[in-house]
Amino acid sequence: MMNIAIVDDRKEDREELSSVLKAYAAASGEELSIQQFDSAEALLERYQPFQYTMIFLDIYMDGMTGMQAAERIREKDGDTLLIFLTTSVEHRADALHNHAFDYIEKPIDQASIYRIMDDILRRTTALEESLNFSMNRTDFAICYRDIMAVSASSHSVFVYDKDGTEYRTRLSFTSISEDLLKDRRFLPIIRGVIVNMDYIQDFRNGVCFLARDREFPCTLRKEKQLIRTWQNYNFQKLRNEAGRRRRG
Repeated sequence: MMNIAIVDDRKEDREELSSVLKAYAAASGEELSIQQFDSAEALLERYQPFQYTMIFLDIYMDGMTGMQAAERIREKDGDTLLIFLTTSVEHRADALHNHAFDYIEKPIDQASIYRIMDDILRRTTALEESLNFSMNRTDFAICYRDIMAVSASSHSVFVYDKDGTEYRTRLSFTSISEDLLKDRRFLPIIRGVIVNMDYIQDFRNGVCFLARDREFPCTLRKEKQLIRTWQNYNFQKLRNEAGRRRRG
């Protein structure tokens, strides 16, 4: 089941989007759980990470704006998909900064929502490679998309997943990095540390900040280059996703 939040201070807009999503669910056979909020404050009051698969956020609302809410969400949840709703295109750069999945101009149309939902379904159901290892006599298989980072100490290699869980593996850092670095999402930031760029929040003063309050040192003299690589990755990802939706 997909859990969806719609945040808009206009009831008619919430109801319209909800109706389109319900029609999509009926046509596709997908099960959707939809919750409506009339303000960003109402959404954030009891918000928990991974509570929603996606959040449709109106940008212009009384009180806290959608962009301000997105920043609060991203402080503790780098996983949920954010789709901004607005009457203006002037906030595209801010949407990118908050790792938006899409940006829709009002009035919404059914075709645009259907394309977004199709793309999200393809993304969430696509088979991916996984990192397989054992720890404490238990076998694990973590999809590449769910790996936040891998780090090596003098005697151990640690894998960190999107939920913040830490795994200690006997696999060598070299063997893991050879596989992960074939995937464009992964970036070596210093010797013995690889991070998934989907979870990067910021680079600052020789530190790479990730989701779930995870952070690692990075090579200070290469920090600007690392930032450019991360930004280019995000731009290309958004372009690719927009292109797939247009073709869809």
